[in-house]
Amino acid sequence: MPIQIRHSVIHGFTKEAGERVALVDKKERLLENTLPSVFSLVQGMVTLLGKKESSQIWGRFGDNGREGPFPAQFAAYVEDVDGEDGFLELSHLAVDEIARMAQDQQASTGGHILCSTYDDEQGNTRVIVAMIKQRSGLQLDADLVPINIIEVDMSKLHQAAQIRVGEFVQAAAQQGNQVGGEDEDEADVSYLSFVAMRADRSSSGYFINALGCEVGMSSTKATTRLYKAVEVFFRENAELEPYRRAAKDALSGFLRREADAQRAVTMDALQDVMDRVVRPEHAHLVRDMAQTLNGERFKVPDSFRVSESVLRKHTKVVLEGPRLTLKFERAMLGTDRNAELFFDEGARSLTIQNLPAEMIARLQQTLADD
Repeated sequence: MPIQIRHSVIHGFTKEAGERVALVDKKERLLENTLPSVFSLVQGMVTLLGKKESSQIWGRFGDNGREGPFPAQFAAYVEDVDGEDGFLELSHLAVDEIARMAQDQQASTGGHILCSTYDDEQGNTRVIVAMIKQRSGLQLDADLVPINIIEVDMSKLHQAAQIRVGEFVQAAAQQGNQVGGEDEDEADVSYLSFVAMRADRSSSGYFINALGCEVGMSSTKATTRLYKAVEVFFRENAELEPYRRAAKDALSGFLRREADAQRAVTMDALQDVMDRVVRPEHAHLVRDMAQTLNGERFKVPDSFRVSESVLRKHTKVVLEGPRLTLKFERAMLGTDRNAELFFDEGARSLTIQNLPAEMIARLQQTLADD
């Protein structure tokens, strides 16, 4: 089932590099969504989000008093996403704020701002705000109506924000019901993502600020999310499951090297590591792993610093004695009787609990062989 467009419009603003003045061209009528050229443009931009040529930066609206008027206007709009007037007002505000922020960027130039509300293939409502350039393959008439769409390629998508309406509403409800301290899961909600061409990534700040957003997350959350995502990625594929432990060990080694070198973790570097974990016949199964982890399901940031505390929890501990060698993850060890490895210092004992079925079978067979 293709996407279903609810509303769409294109505004524009003119600005030359090195100049501060930005002239805004706001339209008062929405685009006709039944036009093939309109559908092709919106569908094309939606499809391009998350492609290899770009990366998604995850975040949410700010609430520190410096976020500007867009988040509040968006909250008002989503109370009636079918309202044309509310959508047009929101789109006007978007282009005004983007043009205003662009004035302070010497290198920035004008462009066209596509705003659209649509339902994706699963019926989830999304709002996209994208800056596009008018080049070959994309032509607009005097009313900024797309015509003669030959193709939409990544060279025309410079900046884009995609806001997931359902997740935004859920996050707002959680925040309203929150009592006391911030809950870890609730604080980790990311309902919007920014996309920028890799060449334009350094200039995306003004676009993010214009929509009043905060992007990124703490190193603790990002590192934890990466470990969980890699675990699930290998566990859910029967052909990759045998590599799961090797992948986690490789991940820990990679994170340790990046932390020691004081480098930020990037999805490109992670992809290189994961490519070497599997045998050649399974290489195709991990080829787009970085893109998947950075995508909507896992939302691992494209770049972040390693959390030493999280890394230590997943780093292997090795205990060696004359007759025994133990190797386990730090997170398994505890003095709580429910810990997977229960350490009772008084009894000078280490109890291994919740053994998997295959390990129990191996122990039973070992005893039987005696």
